[in-house]
Amino acid sequence: MRRLSIVVILLCSALFTAGAQDFSKYPNPEFAKMISEKPWIANLNACPYEMAVQPGPQTKAPHGYKPFYISHYGRHGSRSGWDQDKYKNIISTLGAAKEAGILTASGDSLLNEVTLVKEATNKMDGRLTVRGQREHRAIANRMYKNFRRVFRRGSKNVRVLSSTVPRCLVSMAAFTNQLSELDYRLSIVMDCGEEIQKEISNDSAPEDRAARHHITDSLRHSMPVDYSGMMSLLFTDTTTAKQFVPVPRYLARDIFGVGRICRSFDFDFNMFRFLPFDAVYYWAEYNNVSMYLGQCNSVPFGDNRMARTKPLVDLVVRQADEAVATGDVAADLRFGHDYPLMALCSYLGVVGAAERYDVEGARQHYISTLVAPFAGNLQIVFYRSRKADKPVLVKLLLNENEVRLMDLEPVQGPYYSWEALREKISR
Repeated sequence: MRRLSIVVILLCSALFTAGAQDFSKYPNPEFAKMISEKPWIANLNACPYEMAVQPGPQTKAPHGYKPFYISHYGRHGSRSGWDQDKYKNIISTLGAAKEAGILTASGDSLLNEVTLVKEATNKMDGRLTVRGQREHRAIANRMYKNFRRVFRRGSKNVRVLSSTVPRCLVSMAAFTNQLSELDYRLSIVMDCGEEIQKEISNDSAPEDRAARHHITDSLRHSMPVDYSGMMSLLFTDTTTAKQFVPVPRYLARDIFGVGRICRSFDFDFNMFRFLPFDAVYYWAEYNNVSMYLGQCNSVPFGDNRMARTKPLVDLVVRQADEAVATGDVAADLRFGHDYPLMALCSYLGVVGAAERYDVEGARQHYISTLVAPFAGNLQIVFYRSRKADKPVLVKLLLNENEVRLMDLEPVQGPYYSWEALREKISR
C-alpha cells in the first residue's frame, strides 16, 4: 500500500510539473516559475499571508528621526471560500465515478480532500478561519515590536475602523487583542457603520464590470490547456468518464477553486497536483488579470477606479494631518478588504502595485499574490525629527516590506516627505 501511495504521489507531481520548465512560453515567465516552485502563489488573493510574503528588514531612519504615528489598512485574514456548488460538483462527479468503479486512487484522494474542505467550510462562505486570526495577531505583534516607540513613548490612543463584514470585525478583534496584550495602557477605540463602510470598503464602478468581464472571458475561453492527463489521472476509463465529466475544463475550474482555499484551514495538501500545470497557470492568470483591471490603475478602467478610492485616500490624509498636528494618536488602524487595498496602493503610487498596464501588460507583469494576499496590509509610518524645522517623513510598508513610490523622489532611502506625498495624493 505504501508503494502504491508513493506511485500516486509521483504521478500527481508529474502531471503538475509537466511542461512547466519552458517558462518562456507563458505571458509572465516569472509568475509561471513562482507557481512551479511554490504552487500556492497561484492562490492569488486567496493565499495565506505567510505563504505569500515574508516581512523584510527595516532601513534605519535618517539621523535624528523617530517614528511617532502609523496609518494602516489591513485586509481580513484567511477565510473560507465562496460558492458551495463547486464542492458539490466535484463530490457528486467523483462519487458517481467511484460507484461506477472507474475512480483511480488519485481520484479517491481528491474526493477525500474536497470533502474535508467542504466540512471545514461548514456551509459558511467568507468566514474568517483560525489561521486568519493568527495572521492578524502576528502582524500586530511585529508592528508593535518594530515601532515600539510609537506605542510606548508616544500617544496611547489607537483609533480603529472596520468594515461591517464579520470576517473584518473578527480580524480587527484579533489584531487589537494582541496589541492590548502587549501594552494594557493603550486606549483602543473601535467603530464601524454604514458611513464608515463607504469610506473604507470600495469597489470598481458597476458600469465597468460588464466590460471587464467581456475582456477576461476572452482569456478564459482561449486557455491552451490539454486536460487529457487530468482525466487519465482521475479515471481508469476516460471514455466512460465522459458521462460524468462532459466538459473537463469545468471540473478543472472547480478543483482550482477548492485548491485555492484549502490552505486557509491549515490543510497541507496541494490540490493543484491533480491539474495540468497549464491549467493552474491560466486559471491563475485569468483571475489575476481580472483583479488588476477591476481594482488597480489599469488603462481601460483605472480612472474610474481611482476616483472611487478617493474617499479612503481622503480619510488617510485627514486622520494623518490630525495626528501630526496634535500628537494625540499613536495609530489609525482600518480593517477591510483586498479590493480597497489594491486600489489604495495604486492611488498612492506603490511600485509593484501602481503601474498602469493594458491587458497584455497586466498578463506580463502584475502578480496580485504579492499585493493583496489574505491579511495583506499597508502601513504608512510617520517620523519626526528632534529639530522643529525638519519635515515630517513617511515610510510605506506593503505586507511589511519597504516599498518605493512612483513619480516621487525620496528624501533618503525609502523615506519620503509627508508634505510632498500629501500634495501628490490630495489633488
